Amino acid sequence: MPTMDQVDPAITYSLFKGEPGTRKSTVALTYPKPQYWFSFDQKMESLGIPMRNFRIDPKDIEFDDYKDWNAAKAKLESLQVNPLMKDKRKIATLIVDSITSMGDATNQQTLQTKGMARKSGDGEQGKVIAGIAVNSVEDYNAEMAVFQELIALTKDIHKHYAINVILIGHILQTEQKSLDGKTHFSRTLVTGGKKAAAKIPAYCTEIYHFNIKMGLNASSGGQYELFTVHTGDDFARTALPLNEEIIFGNDNFYDRYIIPAVKKMKGEVSMLSA
Repeated sequence: MPTMDQVDPAITYSLFKGEPGTRKSTVALTYPKPQYWFSFDQKMESLGIPMRNFRIDPKDIEFDDYKDWNAAKAKLESLQVNPLMKDKRKIATLIVDSITSMGDATNQQTLQTKGMARKSGDGEQGKVIAGIAVNSVEDYNAEMAVFQELIALTKDIHKHYAINVILIGHILQTEQKSLDGKTHFSRTLVTGGKKAAAKIPAYCTEIYHFNIKMGLNASSGGQYELFTVHTGDDFARTALPLNEEIIFGNDNFYDRYIIPAVKKMKGEVSMLSA
């Protein structure tokens, strides 16, 4: 059985979450190369400027656009056997961008399957409103099963081949009631079913909440930041010696913050040093 001295703090399983446009994908781009992206959002062109700014070789970033879970699952299963790029280099970081769109694709796939079954007169009919097939609890069960498969497959690749994994997710502000009846607002992952949103973070060691830090004058804009600790409204955590709040702006996040934190964990730099 393994002991803790065999755990490499440089190999992380992370969840990046936040509102659109808070540089989750840009930060993921700074992680070790080569990278493979599961592009469910299908907007890889948006990484062109960050790639140029960080002087990243485009050949280090390999991706496929995905519209359904079956194709993504087949790719993950192939990576379980052979996690190599087309040029035979081992993948260093695997990114799913985003799990929110992956959930949407799964539910759409389920609806299409139900639609075909409805036309043929076979299988479950599903729920129809005004002639339109709509999401139901059964669809969310399919989504939950897909997320479980995603976690199982990526965890296996992460552990067996020492590959960084980053799951990128969007958030939604929701109203929560405490046991004493008080109401507050918090931001949770956007998924079709609530159970999926609650379970995914449990498997992630690094959870970073991305945000825009506004100044006294909101009209003047703000700075890109992230939290590494739970703030009460936004959950986050880290196993690395990182600051609770990091204003990263245009920094190469991995080089500027993660590498020094890993060196501290390995004893190469004093934990007390700045």
